[in-house]
Amino acid sequence: MNIIDKRNSLASHRSRSYRRRSRSAIRNIAIHHSATTSGSAEAFARYHVNELGWPGIGYHYVVSRDGSISRCHDLEVVSYHVGNSNAHAVGICMVGDFRTQSLPDAQRQATLDLTRYLMRQLNIPIDSVWGHIEFPGYSWKPCPSISMQNFRNWLREEGATLSGRPSPAPTYVAGVRQRTILSRGDQGDDIQALQERLDELGFHPGPIDGIFGPQTEDAVMRFQRSASILVDGIVGPQTREALRDFESPTERPDHGSPTDEPDENEEMYRSETRRMLRHIQPMMRGEDVQEVQQKVGATVDGIFGPETEERVRQFQRSANIVVDGIVGPQTWRALDRVAQSNGVSYQRLLSVQTPFLRGEDVKQVQQELGVTADGIYGPRTAQAVRDFQRSENITVDGIVGPQTWGRLFE
Repeated sequence: MNIIDKRNSLASHRSRSYRRRSRSAIRNIAIHHSATTSGSAEAFARYHVNELGWPGIGYHYVVSRDGSISRCHDLEVVSYHVGNSNAHAVGICMVGDFRTQSLPDAQRQATLDLTRYLMRQLNIPIDSVWGHIEFPGYSWKPCPSISMQNFRNWLREEGATLSGRPSPAPTYVAGVRQRTILSRGDQGDDIQALQERLDELGFHPGPIDGIFGPQTEDAVMRFQRSASILVDGIVGPQTREALRDFESPTERPDHGSPTDEPDENEEMYRSETRRMLRHIQPMMRGEDVQEVQQKVGATVDGIFGPETEERVRQFQRSANIVVDGIVGPQTWRALDRVAQSNGVSYQRLLSVQTPFLRGEDVKQVQQELGVTADGIYGPRTAQAVRDFQRSENITVDGIVGPQTWGRLFE
């Protein structure tokens, strides 16, 4: 492998730095593409630092199209590349936009060699090598826009040949179809062709097995939403035409880790990137179950059993959300709103905006700071917040986020 050490030469933020972890905390390797037709570690570092304000480049390694590899961080660095999964993932970015470009053999081989090396170093199994799209909360993101199943197969087989992205089956592309309407429960070659096309476009329908199950239906609905057509999870003439002509939209902007950089998107990311909890056999266990039990008033034993399920249903009913006893993104968001510091709930990021933010949460901050409690977040309130932040030796920005709120009301 041709690895060039650039850890001390890339652009970095003057005052921010990434946190670190032990190697034992790493359990995934994340594969990305840059979604640009060209680029380099230097260019990506400048963009991440100067445009996004990140502490440094988001990737641990960048693999160029000629197969050369840039090493950008120690493995112990928790950089920004997969949201709330950053703490346990190493990021490898291949330069290129594989929605439109092919993956060169030299780049493919270098990425496979690097991935195998990291797997050995970190004791990571093949099934823990994921594409960006496969991480929690990123099913919408067409990255790395290659078949990760193929990639994992290549990892298993030294010297494997490049089979490329699967092409849609002739019955689908040529229009010779077995059925006019495809919907959940259908099976067959036309379903497999549909799944392949959805996967090609980056909508990740789950296993490409010719079975129109819930994951395929979800992928169809996500596609329909992106294509601005009727969202019903059914593939009829309109959806077929859209699938045939669809071009991926402009790449959505990445965010840093909301764990490290709280902002107004934190609630959405936190709810999307935590696992779904439900009553199944064997019963689910863990600290996240304990967190739910504490907030819904169930016995706190860390086991998601019938009592916890019933308490979740009661909570959902009181929160006026779907009552199913399952803790998914919507329920996680509702549960997060009951998190309290000294009986005072954190609701949103508070800052000087136009028009000024107003509300009871603003008034609570003003009362705690001893300024006029008019419920309007203006310059005087922001200045009082800065003075408080300075006294607490935390980031001085005049913005009330989770950290400042916690200090105010702890």
